[in-house]
Amino acid sequence: MILTKKILMIEPVGFRFNEETAADNVFQQRSDSKSIKSEFENFQLVLSQAGIEITTLHPSDSQTPDAVFPNNWFSTFPDKSLFIYPMKTSNRRSEKRSSFIKSIEKNYSSTIDLSYLEKENSILEGTGSLIIDHQLKVAFASLSERTNKEAIKIWSEKSSYRCVSFHSSDQSGEPIYHTNVMMTLAADFAIICMEGILNDERAFVKKEIEQSGRTIIDISFAQMNNMCGNCLALTNDKNEKLLIMSERAFYHFTKEQRAEIERTCRIISSPLTEIENIGGGSARCMIAELF
Repeated sequence: MILTKKILMIEPVGFRFNEETAADNVFQQRSDSKSIKSEFENFQLVLSQAGIEITTLHPSDSQTPDAVFPNNWFSTFPDKSLFIYPMKTSNRRSEKRSSFIKSIEKNYSSTIDLSYLEKENSILEGTGSLIIDHQLKVAFASLSERTNKEAIKIWSEKSSYRCVSFHSSDQSGEPIYHTNVMMTLAADFAIICMEGILNDERAFVKKEIEQSGRTIIDISFAQMNNMCGNCLALTNDKNEKLLIMSERAFYHFTKEQRAEIERTCRIISSPLTEIENIGGGSARCMIAELF
């Protein structure tokens, strides 16, 4: 699997409970945000100390409550292409500031902007929707209001990547809003909530993962709800394999699961409780990879 040590993060300016996204993000909770800045800065410090190179962008106003989750509106590829994605809600579409895009695309040879699909309500929210293996050129995607099948087809044509799509639901029977809360790909294993995948598709997804040579770390709904699926595999300046997660996720993995992860990766974790509760996303959502 192709990993990077370079990432982009965006300061949580204006971070708050997002009314627009709460309609289909059951992870969000109404709460006061008192320690958001310190959680964000501590997370950056932990990542930097682990040998990860961070670029930080700063919103000029407070109109984008979810700006701290940049992985949804863009992703970069090892071939130096940049993809811009169609977002579901209007205040998340506003995260795609022209100044941000210009600062990113100067390091890439091509930009593929799929934002026009928003007019057709054909949504595909970046690496929230797509769990990508750049080495095998394949992605996994759980279909939902934020992950549209037609948008996936167009993305596949533009990227030349194959996509394994499936349906999933949580313990209440509601569609899981983003694939990256239920699934993580690392070089040697996949973390996935198998019980969330609909029965007739579960064996198909399992086979696809196993054929890639990965061990499956199967997490429960309870673990998924505590952000165990929202991790990210990175490398660092010493070429170590790392798995990034929140402190909450770390403590909700079993000892056996942590041992399996640590067989090939060093775990890097940080407390992100307020960001997780209010924003409904965790460590992976806060990081956009720069290939």
